[in-house]
Formats: sequence, C-alpha cells, structure tokens
Amino acid sequence: MKKIIFFSLVCLLVCGSMVYGQTKENPTSTPTPSPTPLLEPDTKTKWNPPPDIDNDSKTVDTNVVAHFSNDSSGNPAYALFDLSSIRKLDENDVSAVGKVRFTKPFSSSDDVGNLELREANISLSEPWIEIRLGRMDLSDIVSTTHFFGRYPLMGERRLDGIKVYIPFKFFFGVEDYKGVSSPPTSLSFFYFPSLFSVQDAVIDGSQGFFMGQARMKLNFGDLRTILLFNLGASSSDYYNYGSTSGDLTYSVCGEANFSKNYSLYFEYGVQNSTDSGDTSAFVFGTKLSHLITLDSLSLDQVIFEVQAPIGNNPNNPFTGGNGIDPSLAGSPQMALYGRARIRIRSVFINFNITDSMNDFTFARINGSNINSPLPIPIGNGNETDGLEIPLSSTAYNNWVFSTDVGVSF
Repeated sequence: MKKIIFFSLVCLLVCGSMVYGQTKENPTSTPTPSPTPLLEPDTKTKWNPPPDIDNDSKTVDTNVVAHFSNDSSGNPAYALFDLSSIRKLDENDVSAVGKVRFTKPFSSSDDVGNLELREANISLSEPWIEIRLGRMDLSDIVSTTHFFGRYPLMGERRLDGIKVYIPFKFFFGVEDYKGVSSPPTSLSFFYFPSLFSVQDAVIDGSQGFFMGQARMKLNFGDLRTILLFNLGASSSDYYNYGSTSGDLTYSVCGEANFSKNYSLYFEYGVQNSTDSGDTSAFVFGTKLSHLITLDSLSLDQVIFEVQAPIGNNPNNPFTGGNGIDPSLAGSPQMALYGRARIRIRSVFINFNITDSMNDFTFARINGSNINSPLPIPIGNGNETDGLEIPLSSTAYNNWVFSTDVGVSF
C-alpha cells in the first residue's frame, strides 16, 4: 500500500512538471482574503442575497451570536462574539488573518467565560508559490466535508504550523478547451509541531506531523469538480489506532458542484495504513445553497452528511473500543449530521443536529478505554459547519441539536 501511495504522488508530481503556463491568479483563495463579488438574486430558485455589505472596504469581520444546545458538553447556552482582522493581499504579496472568539455563559455576570485564538497566520504569495505560517483553519483545505472527516488530522480543524503551496495547470489531452477549464491544481506540504491539545503538546520534534496534499480541479461548464489526496505520518508512535502511530495515514476527498449551489461530496480516510481495515471510514454528503426567499425569510443552506465506519475492532478506542476491559467495548455505528441555515433579512439562524459520538477523533477516547500515554483530553471532536462549535451525543441514535441566532458584519 505504501508503494502504491508513493508511486501515485510521484506520478502526480511528474505530470505537474508538464506545465503549459504559470497561472497569474492568487495561489489560494482560502484563507487568503480577496474581494468578494456581490451576490445577485437567483431567478431560478427565487432566492435573494442578504443586504449588501461593501466587502472591498472591510478589514474586520464580526459575528455576534446567541448559542443554544443540548449536547454532551454540558454548556447549553452562551453568547458568542467573533472578531476577525484581515490584512488583504497587496502589492507587497503579503497577507495576514487573525481571529479571536469570546464566549460567555448566559448569566448576570459580565465576565468572559472563554477566550480563544482561532486564527493567527501570515503568508507570502507569489504566482508560483505561497508560504503560510501560524495558526490556520484547515476545514476547507484538507477535506470537502463539513462535519465529519479530516481523518489524517484526527478531525482537527485548526492547527499551528506551516504550509507551502505550489500551483500547477493540468491539461490531460483535452481537445476542446472551450468547454473545459482547469483552475490552479496544486501540491501542498504541511508541518504541524503537534496535533495534541496545549496540555499535551511538546514542541521538540517528537510530536511533529508531516502531510502532503495533491489537489486537482476541473470545470466542465457549470459543473465544477475537485479531488484531494492527503498523505501524512507522525514522527512518533503514540496511539496505534490513530494517525499518530508513526505509520502512514491518508485520505481521498472529492466534490462535484453544479451551478455553484448544489454539491455532492465524499471522503474516504485511513488513520493507520498498516491496520486499514480497523481505522478507516467513509463520509458522503450533499450541500444545497441559495434555495428560496419568501418575503423577508430566506432558506440559505441545507447540509446532510453520513459517516460510515469500516471495520469493527473492539480494541480501537477511537471508535468506542476498549482494550482495558473488553466487556465495555462498543461497536462503531453509522452517524448522521444535518444543518439548515435560515435568514430573516440580516439575521441568520443555524440549526444543527447529529447523533455523532466523535468517532475517529481525539475526543472519543477517555480514561476508561485506553491507557493513554498523555493526559486526557488530548484534542477536539467534530464541530458544526460555519461557526465551528463542538456538537456530540452520548449514544448513537440519541439526537442532539444546537441553534445559533446571530448577525455577521
């Protein structure tokens, strides 16, 4: 399997060297800020965009949200304030993003309950390369999914590290270039000093995680497709059934988007290639956007996603197994996630629902199902699309939900 993966990457690199021309576009649109074109009403679905904001003049983005949930976190209601500051890409080829989140449980107190630094990175961009350093949101970079997935990273969305991005253009013997376009395809290389939480992180190279990514994009008229291949490995063996085993971990992701509003996507991931039958899962889902507007009420988005585990090893703690007491071992089951985003003029309402127990993430393990070499908790679990808030259940088929009511400006 390792030879096949290595050979695939070599073939892709060789194809990339057959470049017909360097692209003059910005190497990446995520998360590098760029002017956002104004949304136009969709005459087919009768959907209207939110009231216009001049994004070209903005250097600060803000979310003000009231959050409610009944999940396993035990934190049912709080106020949330996101503040994001942006340095847009300029003539110096430099951009930067910083994002801070404040949360406060509902009460009479003014004290902030939690302060998080969610993003803090800088980048240097040229037409042929981009280098980004700092804390990055990898949600849309390493996967096409919206809740489950990102298996080589154990489901983590935000990590500190460095990313090197090299764009290419591919033409695979296409004769009619009028109907097919190939946006910048790329190779990316990542290094993260640690995938673990702050209490467990040791920045001496022993917890380092390396990952490479091959990305391919092809457009066929109104149909836009993307294919990702991620391959990584940790520098040390911490957990045999996870991606920090020292063995190769990989994932394949794909998405087909029609008319920018309707997409189907998937991810297949293996967290330890030497034990692929017990550490792999498959995710598939659909995302529908810009659906309909009735007077001041709009249905902006609907997402439905399914995670199907492959294999059933009673010793895998990341899927409910228990190597300490086999009588307490559970079996991984299919998990679902759904999301709807409704808008009343400028006020959005997000509704999320799932029965996920955080399978294939660091949040799945506990002190009773593994003799962990590191103090628990060691990482995060699944988070909702958009605001990226944790949401998990205590049992399969036990549905939990969250609701967010807020304004972005």
